[in-house]
Amino acid sequence: MNNKGKRNQTRNRNSAQQHSTAEKIVHVNPLSSCKLIVIDNSSGSIMSGKFEQSIFNKEPDRFQIIRQLTQDDPVSTATYWQGLIMLPPSHTYTYDTKLKTSTIETNLTHFQDQPLFANQDPFELIIDYIAKEHNKNNYRKLVVRFSGGVDSTCLLLAAIEVAGKDHVTAITWFDEKSSANNDRNTATVLCNTLDVNHILFKLEPEDFFQDVNPADHFHINSSMASEQVFKKERDFIFSQLGDEYIVLDGHGGDHLFLDPVPVVAFQHLIREKRFFKGFNIAATISKLTGSNLYQTLTQNRRQRNNETDQLSYFFNSQFLPRRGAEKPKSLAEEHVQAIAQAVFQNAISSTLNKFANIIYPFTSQKIIEYALTQDPYSMFDENETRLPIKRAFRKKHPNILLRRDKGHIKGAYQKALKFHQKNIISKLRSSWMSRENIINMPNIENSINRSAMGFGGIEKYLLQIICASLIKNT
Repeated sequence: MNNKGKRNQTRNRNSAQQHSTAEKIVHVNPLSSCKLIVIDNSSGSIMSGKFEQSIFNKEPDRFQIIRQLTQDDPVSTATYWQGLIMLPPSHTYTYDTKLKTSTIETNLTHFQDQPLFANQDPFELIIDYIAKEHNKNNYRKLVVRFSGGVDSTCLLLAAIEVAGKDHVTAITWFDEKSSANNDRNTATVLCNTLDVNHILFKLEPEDFFQDVNPADHFHINSSMASEQVFKKERDFIFSQLGDEYIVLDGHGGDHLFLDPVPVVAFQHLIREKRFFKGFNIAATISKLTGSNLYQTLTQNRRQRNNETDQLSYFFNSQFLPRRGAEKPKSLAEEHVQAIAQAVFQNAISSTLNKFANIIYPFTSQKIIEYALTQDPYSMFDENETRLPIKRAFRKKHPNILLRRDKGHIKGAYQKALKFHQKNIISKLRSSWMSRENIINMPNIENSINRSAMGFGGIEKYLLQIICASLIKNT
């Protein structure tokens, strides 16, 4: 997009570093910022720090919405607003004022050659970060989103060490007809053992699939379907504790420690003709997942075929992507991409400020610098994943068992889909996606009806299409 007006020289509003030359504007968003920067890609200028002001007089970009629905980019810098893009933490944006073109590059790989935290204890790094945030927030109560899984258990024990059990509360989401109910049972036992305050937040179907204010999001994502749930959670915590607290969320731990193990772990070795080690790694993953070796070796192809089938089922052919995003070629590249995705997702939450005073310890700078200096093949063996964080945790808490799995709220989504079924189908039928023949409405209705009956979960692309229909006035 061209901008014939005078180029704006904007002041840094998000701790970004800006460098300008005669032909280039460069913005650096440091990892420590923990937030996205919104940039006007027609001029290379940083927009207002408040996103609602940034989109004033902007229109949703239907091309970008279609692209986001049909292409699975691990880290998407495109918004669904005309001419606006996102610069995630630890990325650099360069705008060529002469050619009117721009590029975004990650800076995460720079940390791989900095061994400062390579030999540190990752659990201690998490404790140190929580202590720092606790101090910065005037020693407010700590609330841990607690599923009883590895990451949330680490955060709960770290929070208790920082603030003491009398100043820590665990909150567990549950739905009686989904596997998330297992979270309630596991979490309750551990909280009773630790004698820590434990509150239960029940998922209600009416809180899912509510209409979405266009200015409340940057791009199409599944959190649009549960936006009201987070608002209800905030009100629930306030009713229990008042407003003097900060929330600890464990999102990102699986990304940092490569769980589940990606198939590129053995594919990369086989491509390099290191067949013996490649098949050994495949056998290790097979034992770890309980799949046979053939299933492990063909998993990627089957998943890719399934995604292609879903796209063809939900979208009319002229809107299908011609070329997917370039896949990582090695496990090291996959590791960097997974970390970048976690940083990006947590930065979106922090930037939109859906929940005041929420922090994500697993995407803090020191723990990311630690993870990037580790050999990604050291993250798993034939029995366990996330080995570095588990070993560090067990060294300090040998008597606390870490849960191997955790519950999911797919059942809650399905129950909510059934609750809102008629309204969702009505919205989709009247949407611009249906009017412009972008989506295959009969197939989508069939899939919604099956999912509402409890068959097969909710397909990823179907959920995104529904989320796009929830946006008001698009």
